[in-house]
Amino acid sequence: MSAIANVRSVFFMAALAGVSASQAAPTASSFKEEVKAGVEEIFVFRTTRTRRTTGATPACAAAPFPSVAEDFYNLWSVQMRASDARIVDTHKSSVGGFTACFGQAVQGQPLLMYATGTVARIPWAGTGECNPLKSQPPVRTVAAFNCILNLSGLPEAYAGGFLASSTVAPIGKGLDPTAHVPGYLSTSVVTLRLWRKPAAEASAPPAAPAGS
Repeated sequence: MSAIANVRSVFFMAALAGVSASQAAPTASSFKEEVKAGVEEIFVFRTTRTRRTTGATPACAAAPFPSVAEDFYNLWSVQMRASDARIVDTHKSSVGGFTACFGQAVQGQPLLMYATGTVARIPWAGTGECNPLKSQPPVRTVAAFNCILNLSGLPEAYAGGFLASSTVAPIGKGLDPTAHVPGYLSTSVVTLRLWRKPAAEASAPPAAPAGS
């Protein structure tokens, strides 16, 4: 069963069973506890592409598909207006970077993506795909799509996580890797969610080798 089909199955079974993590209505204090508890860490940042290399590269040798292009992105924190959540500053502080590897584009199929990088000094690797959106900007010099990566290669304290992008990228032949279209954020606003292992699991000693 594919990962997408597996997720759909989970959603369907949860709906049938009426599964709910808690019957109590959330309160202001419980909303604060969502991030203060430290079980889940959520990062929101924007990307700026600084380099593109075509063809197979050493950095993309670990990709689980033949890579035809490598990009490098710097990551920056953003500031949102508290009154309406609109982003008002997209370039606050540098928070990391990542190398992205892409497969061959095929009409009607997702674009395969593999990436390795750090956010807030946390290393990670991600594998997934990018898909164009039905809704597109009113100009023909940019294209909107999103990318979803399942994360691995995290420090021992983490159980897993995922990365999701909301991307608008310049399109056209012979573009400079740093090209952007005025008025549009290039290239992505990204949400990265990490889940820490339960305290007991994180503190457990490594399992002894078999036969010892």
